[in-house]
Amino acid sequence: MSSIRSTFRPAPATEAPDWTAAETAVILVGHGSSRVAEAVLGLDRLAAVLQAREGYAEVAVATLHGLGQRPADVIAAIAHARAFVVPVMMCDGQTVQRDLPAALNGHGPLRLRFCQPVGTHPGLAALIAERAVQQATLRNLHPAQTGLLLIAHGSTKSSGSEQATLLQIGRLAAMNLFREVAPAYLEQTPSIVDAIRRMGPPVIAVGLFAAEGRHATVDVEAALAMTGRPDVTYLGAIGTDLGMAQLVAAVIRSAAPAADERMPGPAVNHHPRQPVDEVARPSRHGLVRDCSGI
Repeated sequence: MSSIRSTFRPAPATEAPDWTAAETAVILVGHGSSRVAEAVLGLDRLAAVLQAREGYAEVAVATLHGLGQRPADVIAAIAHARAFVVPVMMCDGQTVQRDLPAALNGHGPLRLRFCQPVGTHPGLAALIAERAVQQATLRNLHPAQTGLLLIAHGSTKSSGSEQATLLQIGRLAAMNLFREVAPAYLEQTPSIVDAIRRMGPPVIAVGLFAAEGRHATVDVEAALAMTGRPDVTYLGAIGTDLGMAQLVAAVIRSAAPAADERMPGPAVNHHPRQPVDEVARPSRHGLVRDCSGI
C-alpha cells in the first residue's frame, strides 16, 4: 500500500468508558503463515504504531498458524488485568468464529474482550476510499470516472470472505465516489480476470488482505498480469496501510465497555457493541466523512 501518511481520523468514543488505555493490553491476532515472515513482521509494525499512538499498556502479537507466538503463550506473558483481542483479519469466517475462540478460551486469568475483525468495521471502507481517491488524484484520474475493484481471498466452502467483501462494497458504493465498485476473488467467482473484463478503464484495485503474504502479492499480481490491462493499478494489501493503526483503535473503542458495563470475566465476550456505519458523501472538496459512529 501507499506509504502516504494517513489522514484517516476516527472520532473518539462519545461514552465515558470504564477503562483507560494506560491500564489496558491489546492482543493483535493474525492468521499467520509458515512461508512468509512478512505476515508476522506486518503485525509487529502495526503493534508498534498502535502503542505509540494510543498509549496502551502493552500491544502484543499472536498468530494462529505458522510463524509467530500462539495466543495462549502471549496471554500467559501479559500481566495486565484486562485485554482486548483484535482479529487482524478481513472477514468473520471460520477462523474468527471457531479457531480464535478455541485458542483463547480458558487461558490465563485475564479479562478478555473479543473485538470484531478489522475487515468488517465500517472504518475500513473509509480508509479504502481515501487511498483510492489519493491514487486517482496522483494519476490525474477523476474518481467518478474510475472503477474500484476489491480483491479478496474468497472460498467455495465458507461465505465469510464474500460477505465481508460485499459489506465493504455496499459501504463504498453508498459514498458515490467511484464509477463502480466490484468484487473479485482468488478462490471463487468472479475471478480477478473475469471481474476486470467486465469493467471499463481505468481501474484501481485494492487487496482485502491483512498482510502482504503470497495471496496478496504473487497470486493477485499473476492474475492481474493475465488481464493485459495497463490501466489497472493495484494498491496492494490494505492491511499494510499506515491508517490501519487508527482503524484498530476504532475497533477497540467499538468494543470498549461503557461506564455502566463491567468487563467480562475470564471467558471471552463474543458480543461487542456493533458500530454505527459512518456516513460518507462526495463534495467539491473531496470525501466528507462522519465518523461519529466509530
